[in-house]
Amino acid sequence: MLWNSLGGWNPSGWADQWLLQSSMGSADRCSPAGITLPDITGVSVLSIEALDERNYTYVPGPFAAGLADSNPIPDLNFCNVTVTYTHPGWHDTINVNILLPTNDWNGRFAGFGGGAFTTGGGMLAEFLMMPIMATGFATATTDGGHTTDVLGPELYEPSWALTSPGNVNWPLLMDFASVALHDTATIGKAVAEAFYGTAPMYSYFHGGSTGGRQGHMLAQRYPQDYDGIIALFPAINWVRFFFANYWPIFVMDQMRTYPQPCELDAITAAAVSACDKLDGLEDGIISREDLCDFNPYEVVGTKIHCNSVEATVSSAAADVIQKTWDGPRSSTGEFQWYGFGKGTNLTQPITGPIQVRCNEDSSCTAELNDVWVRYWVKKDPSFDMRKITHQEWDELVHASINEYDSVIGTSDPDLSAFKKRGGKMVNWHGTVDAAIPLNGSTHYYDRVLSRDPEVADYYRLFVAPGSGHCFNCGPAPPPTLDYIVDWVEKGAAPDTLQASGQNGLGVHVERDLCMYPKVQHYVGGDQTMASSFICV
Repeated sequence: MLWNSLGGWNPSGWADQWLLQSSMGSADRCSPAGITLPDITGVSVLSIEALDERNYTYVPGPFAAGLADSNPIPDLNFCNVTVTYTHPGWHDTINVNILLPTNDWNGRFAGFGGGAFTTGGGMLAEFLMMPIMATGFATATTDGGHTTDVLGPELYEPSWALTSPGNVNWPLLMDFASVALHDTATIGKAVAEAFYGTAPMYSYFHGGSTGGRQGHMLAQRYPQDYDGIIALFPAINWVRFFFANYWPIFVMDQMRTYPQPCELDAITAAAVSACDKLDGLEDGIISREDLCDFNPYEVVGTKIHCNSVEATVSSAAADVIQKTWDGPRSSTGEFQWYGFGKGTNLTQPITGPIQVRCNEDSSCTAELNDVWVRYWVKKDPSFDMRKITHQEWDELVHASINEYDSVIGTSDPDLSAFKKRGGKMVNWHGTVDAAIPLNGSTHYYDRVLSRDPEVADYYRLFVAPGSGHCFNCGPAPPPTLDYIVDWVEKGAAPDTLQASGQNGLGVHVERDLCMYPKVQHYVGGDQTMASSFICV
């Protein structure tokens, strides 16, 4: 376990979490005495642990489920280092975990991000760290000073958010937002240099969702830390995009009506049916949403079956769907943020923004995870967002932006320092992402482009039709560093990204994701092959 029975941090647990087999022997350099770190401004090292692991077999966890390359990896030899440190005066305690291949280091360093309200570590980091370490990278992640359980109870009730009622834990928020990310690069590379006797030649970062936000933050604020960054379906525009998730429930609360999920799903299915062929192919995916003018009210009155019981699609369901697609608006109709794509499964468990539960009598209620508003905006875990007026909604949106945009917004379009240093960054984002609207990524890329017409020389965005908020939900690129390494070290900039997975009809397909603003279009041939599509 990473946490002791009192809920405190267990340093040895951090190192032990992947060491389920007994270690064999010990190398002198894989020891606290063998790893000497330089003085790092603002950081005080509390302890260093190092465990020499031989003949270890990595067994993929749940985050690797469904991926093509998710087999166990045997015969791994590495040094597992945990550096525990604090920022003097902040009263934080942070753990950076570094995995160092013992005999076959390729001279590269890779940092890995977190998800939701975790900075890194845990099963999510292991999912990427171990396989990429197995290819020769020294790898690192951080807990940011709090939990590493990305889907644990703290997803809904983060105990680290407040120091006391009404008071934000600013040090841990700053660690989560940016500071611990920079520390991980600094400490991780220093540990690698101490272990190998030479500094890494190249450094890379990989993250999705919160990790995608972290990658963009590193490019914006710490451009010297990494040569190449993969920052996917990113939670940038942090202070705004949460309200796209809250918006459908707020709309239903204002209407005092909660349509059955099957009604909403029926409208989504009708939208896909109407707009699927706009790219020249019927594959259960809306690839040309720019051409899709589907009207959800056309489905109102349609007879459907909900759990074997006949029902009718209501006008209220069409209202909710249309407003969810449009995105949040102020009480005076002003744009506040983007909505979700028309083909998105809005009712999917956990990530979907519409979580409605119905009783046997078809009466329904909605559930809302408004943790950002309760803990950080209102600083009151008991705050009930379900009872606010539209004007109060507007006040929450404004307060989120006003207080936190410069801290964790991660939407600064000025990447000039990253460009000057020679950094490269890639983002791909799925069209049916039910957690973070795709248009947040396109909006940010457009803003960078407006500042610098040469943005494609160092930063590229790829749109993934039919892909959701993960690596295995729809045709998506695999979790790899290969394409960013090729761009950084060989100058081979990716014009497309190879993707694979099930299309909307459940058929396994290969696709080449197009670089934004281009989109996929079918030109004929085998529908499962990437060669049958072009970017237009």
